[in-house]
Amino acid sequence: MVDHALGRTAATTSRTGLWAWLVAHRAVLGDVGFVLVLAVAHGFDLSIGEYPPWMDWWWPLLVSVPATALLVLRRRAPWTVFLVILVVTIALTLLKLYIGGLNLAILIAIYSVCVRGSLAVSVVAGTVAMIFPVTQVVVFELTPVESFLRITGGVVNLVMVIGWARTMQIGRQRAAQLEQTLTMLDEARDQLAADAAVVERARIAREFHDIVSHNLSVVALRAGVARALIDRDRDHARQTLQELEQSSRSALGEMRNLLNALRDSNSAGRDPMDWQPTPRLDGVDALVDSVRGGRVEWRFDRRGQVRELGPGVEMTAYRIVQEAMTNVLKHAGSGRARVLLDYGPTALRIEVTNHQGTGEVPLVSHFSGHGLIGLRERVALLGGTLTAHPVLNGFHLEAVLPCAENSDLA
Repeated sequence: MVDHALGRTAATTSRTGLWAWLVAHRAVLGDVGFVLVLAVAHGFDLSIGEYPPWMDWWWPLLVSVPATALLVLRRRAPWTVFLVILVVTIALTLLKLYIGGLNLAILIAIYSVCVRGSLAVSVVAGTVAMIFPVTQVVVFELTPVESFLRITGGVVNLVMVIGWARTMQIGRQRAAQLEQTLTMLDEARDQLAADAAVVERARIAREFHDIVSHNLSVVALRAGVARALIDRDRDHARQTLQELEQSSRSALGEMRNLLNALRDSNSAGRDPMDWQPTPRLDGVDALVDSVRGGRVEWRFDRRGQVRELGPGVEMTAYRIVQEAMTNVLKHAGSGRARVLLDYGPTALRIEVTNHQGTGEVPLVSHFSGHGLIGLRERVALLGGTLTAHPVLNGFHLEAVLPCAENSDLA
């Protein structure tokens, strides 16, 4: 049974390979088949025709059959095939010999020329081809009516063939343009998908950066306070360690939520802003409280009509404050820092300013790497502005996010 199965598989593969070869060479095989049929019909016509006593019927075959066989090359050298067949046909006509199906071969050769050339080339080929019917009129001394019919028939045949060739040429051009357009659309779709993936990865990276960077800074701050107080004030150190544990658990919870959202197949294509829980501005109080107790004295103020803003504005504002505070913790050894949320009628203004302690060298910029770039991207998505620059013995960051006056009613 194994041998039979192998035999069937080999036979199937052989048939498939043969069919693929036939499809790949169908144009050439079609030309060869057409030439064979035309040659046989031509030979039959010549065998029953009338010839001069000094010539056998098969003599014209020595010229006309090779000329007809040149149609096999009509796709590669259309002008050469056309001119050779036309010259042979005119020569046989001048000798008043039977031409058989060479007039049909001329029309096929003209089609091959016109389907690959311009309209001007088609007109030239048709004009050259009219030499054959004119030669017939002159050699056979046809009557005016017969001459008119012969010339008119030739013109009609040429117009039909040239029109068909032009139609096929236009159809092929449109098919090629359509294929090129589809290819460009596929490339554009792939590029859009790749760009979307890059943007999504960047936004996810920013989410991880905001969560990890801030919480690790808080953990490092609390650990330093606990280490400093472990010998002098054990109760305070114990409380600091408890706060450190809470910060660590909070960071792990945020990381777990983010990872679960990434693993969830139903969340594919969703905006990270839609992941829950979404940080909001009411959490800034806890954010500031979590960093108190270190060498930096923090102050948090709100101004204006405090209200609920859209989730995009709320999360972006929270992340801006979080990133700015994280950089203060990283780069400012001691001093004072202030966080201000100013609720205006049409915009939310965020200010984070710090002034370093006496004797410390102020840094040119707290933001390095992708921190400021990420904040600018967040703000730009909402149509806002962000400025960050050094001030006297410190650093100042200000962001303005557009928001409606009645955001809490939306």
